[in-house]
Amino acid sequence: MTGEGSLDVVVVGAGPAGSRTAELLARRGLRVLILEEHQEVGRPISCAGLLSTRVFDLLGGGEVAVQNRVSGAAIHGPGGRTVAFDAGRARAAVVDRAAFDMSLARRAVAAGARLRLGARAVGVRASAEGCAVEVRDRARGAGAATEVLRCRAVVGADGPGSLVRRSIGRHRPALRLPAFELRFATPNPLDTATVHLFAGRQTAPGLFAWAIPVGPNEGLVGVACEPGGVPARARVEALLRDPRFTRVFPDVSPIGAYAGTIPIGPIARPVADGALLVGDAAAQPKATSGGGVYPALEAARAAASALADALERGAPTARALGAYPRAFNEVIGAELKRAARLRRSYAAMSDAMVDQLLEAVDDPELLALVVLVGDIDFPSKLVKALLQKSPSLLVLAGPVLKGFL
Repeated sequence: MTGEGSLDVVVVGAGPAGSRTAELLARRGLRVLILEEHQEVGRPISCAGLLSTRVFDLLGGGEVAVQNRVSGAAIHGPGGRTVAFDAGRARAAVVDRAAFDMSLARRAVAAGARLRLGARAVGVRASAEGCAVEVRDRARGAGAATEVLRCRAVVGADGPGSLVRRSIGRHRPALRLPAFELRFATPNPLDTATVHLFAGRQTAPGLFAWAIPVGPNEGLVGVACEPGGVPARARVEALLRDPRFTRVFPDVSPIGAYAGTIPIGPIARPVADGALLVGDAAAQPKATSGGGVYPALEAARAAASALADALERGAPTARALGAYPRAFNEVIGAELKRAARLRRSYAAMSDAMVDQLLEAVDDPELLALVVLVGDIDFPSKLVKALLQKSPSLLVLAGPVLKGFL
């Protein structure tokens, strides 16, 4: 035992998944400690911060750290065609991710969890009989002695390179998409209601590039793509010279840079005796957009419920914790798997096929359907609705989308 006192759960990582799980566990009366390796929650930033309004509903209502609201999107094809639509009302919000993460950490502390900053987990041993987490104070350097925290269970919310995931013998996700983003300023007023997406194998193979308005004269431009070849940063720099971008954003100046990795999954078994994984550690981001906050919050809800129940009954065995992935799959886990298939289908399409599909979708009836059914958290609903409305889309995509169906 250490100076932390008696602990029920150690949560490794104070991102949205970790903080929300800790909050819900603390509300169940459990003694929870969150370990965050950085000296400040939410930094370094590794996410664009475009969230569906569903996220705020999950948190009990009320917007948190919102900088802007968007109602429409413009999709720029490889050949220069642009398809645009607008819902006429806010469908997503752009948040200050550092402030958003900090707000969730504060909620966890207010619920009774403890937060320890600058504490890096360097070893984890988990079992149904008890767990040990080796911790090193980062401020003291790599040569500092480690201390051992004893607890009844461990939650791995420690990102794409999760130590907890490795410690319980789970393989890393087969695909991890490198991402890079610049924050920019511009003297020209932005259309703050519209998000811009840029497709094409040269721009972002396997996914897309984006430009998101943060305010009237500030925005974010980034790329997430399949690994190998041109680095994501170089692709962003090339996009800044791309006529598709410069037509909309003619004069931008970078004022910040962020890099990250998007793990695509989800992994099959996010539980083990005495441990479970949530968020990026469980490869739960959406494969079609790279967004991970909404799935992480759903994972936190299911994981906290399963873990608290297991601890109340006795030992947190993998079997007892199995209620977590079952509940998660019922809400969004199955959708994440469909999204992964959809991303693979899209990645297999040539630039010419993407342009043909955009031309076909650029139809008033289909765009109205996009506004009606479109949902960044559940993209498969829109794909199925479009194919039912216009079977010719399936002919254009050929066997690629048939594999998705």
